[in-house]
Amino acid sequence: MFLILKFIILILILLICSQIGTIKAKSFTDRVDELKKVKSGLEVFRSKIEFTYEPIGEIFFEISKIIYDKKTNIFQNTIYYMKNSNVNEAWNQAVEENICLKKEDKFTIKMFGKLLGKTDKSGQINEINVTTKLLDRLIENAEKEREKNYKLFKTLGTTVGIGICIILI
Repeated sequence: MFLILKFIILILILLICSQIGTIKAKSFTDRVDELKKVKSGLEVFRSKIEFTYEPIGEIFFEISKIIYDKKTNIFQNTIYYMKNSNVNEAWNQAVEENICLKKEDKFTIKMFGKLLGKTDKSGQINEINVTTKLLDRLIENAEKEREKNYKLFKTLGTTVGIGICIILI
């Protein structure tokens, strides 16, 4: 009976460690996906500004529906926070809440919010162009980081689990 219980506990430890490694590895993929979605959202925003006269809130709502498919996101949260503050503060707060992004990502995306709604159409378009170029660089770095670390963390989680099991045997 004791041997069976010990065997079950060892398997649980191995599974939990493997799952922790997988969750950490997935965070690298989530970061790349989120950066790509923000970039796509900004490109939609640029085309909407160029060709329509819709307010920022409506454009963000459309971006939220098109790109994020009913998941909470920066654009949706910005709309929510715009009820109580200006666009810049709402954007910064929404970006800050995003758990997939690193500090450097948040800093770059927040830079876009500084001039959001404060300049004319050409100024907004130029700001979006600059931000998308910076996002391209961040996406490239995030993809390199994912390639380097994804397999490492998955393997590390399993290896630590096996190590703990060996120690407990």
